Amino acid sequence: MSVTSRHHPFHSSYRPDFEVVEERHGRVSLFPHTEQLPRLHRALELEFKTGLPGYLARVDRRGDGYHKHLLRQAAMMFCSCFNGARPDGIRLMALADRDLVTRLTVVQQIAEDRREGRVHRFKFYGGPDFFEEIRLSGRQMVFADHVLERFSQRVTVPLGNDLSWLFLVVFGTPYISLPVGPHYAFVLPYLESLLVFPFVLDEAEFLFKSCLTLNEIHSIAPHLPAPAFNLHYGTEFAVPRLRHWHPTGQMYKLIKKWEQKVVAQPNTAALPEKLSWHRLASWIKDLEDKNGHGPGTRFFFWDHIPGPCVFSIKPNEPEPLQDERQFYRDHFPDRDWEQVFAEQEATTLHPPLTPPPARAGG
Repeated sequence: MSVTSRHHPFHSSYRPDFEVVEERHGRVSLFPHTEQLPRLHRALELEFKTGLPGYLARVDRRGDGYHKHLLRQAAMMFCSCFNGARPDGIRLMALADRDLVTRLTVVQQIAEDRREGRVHRFKFYGGPDFFEEIRLSGRQMVFADHVLERFSQRVTVPLGNDLSWLFLVVFGTPYISLPVGPHYAFVLPYLESLLVFPFVLDEAEFLFKSCLTLNEIHSIAPHLPAPAFNLHYGTEFAVPRLRHWHPTGQMYKLIKKWEQKVVAQPNTAALPEKLSWHRLASWIKDLEDKNGHGPGTRFFFWDHIPGPCVFSIKPNEPEPLQDERQFYRDHFPDRDWEQVFAEQEATTLHPPLTPPPARAGG
């Protein structure tokens, strides 16, 4: 049987006098309550859609890449600019469904008290046909309390937006892992800089242990080929043969940022108080057209894997598919790269239960 504890007044004109509550099951708490998600989502969806131009509010699976791209930009602005920090504690995230139509989703935070401390998972409700938990190469993503605390303390973000910005980092890009100090950690881009997330893994989950910025990172060593991971929906995962990005190239870019001590400079300026969502939404098409994303823009999942990572290609630009194995065969023909990648993929899908040893220079 579930019980409720936390109460927050819901901040929406479409459902006034409504309390957002927490759901509890023993050592597990869920916020918002699962039964409230449809009502909360309907109210917030109305706020989002009524501010959109009609040609964006009507986008569905039949839409072209250009309009799906514009809808994505609109949803990102609504979630990040207008709802990055809400007094009711609700967090929103823009996620593309399997038809590449971006949904406004309500984030449900699932906290569990374990023997080693409190941990958190997140699910994303975008309607009765979209209630997803994002996984990383087949495993659940679980975050220790320490990750949330250290991100809030170490990363400069607009006041109250820390959890929303954390989502943009950990659910916004394909992953690589590298030797950081004595163990492997996920190394992710963050604006002009980077963030590092030490982790522990088993057959079911990646447990993120902390969040490190440049000040806490004493060494990063390269690994060839760079171990790559993908965010995705559902439980099934297969390593892609062709990618839209180059993991080894990403590795060297991130190591260079660490060597040069490039510090992130987030834009903390607040929106003008009188700027309405309707007004901002009316500018999106003109802004994107000026950036080169006109009719003919194409919209993709990274590596063609349905999940939170999407990107757009401007008209007449080729799709940037890359075969990293072929790159290594061409540049380093003396090694059996098929075997190297096969062993690495086996490790990715069935990793050891203990951290790997430090590498030279790590």
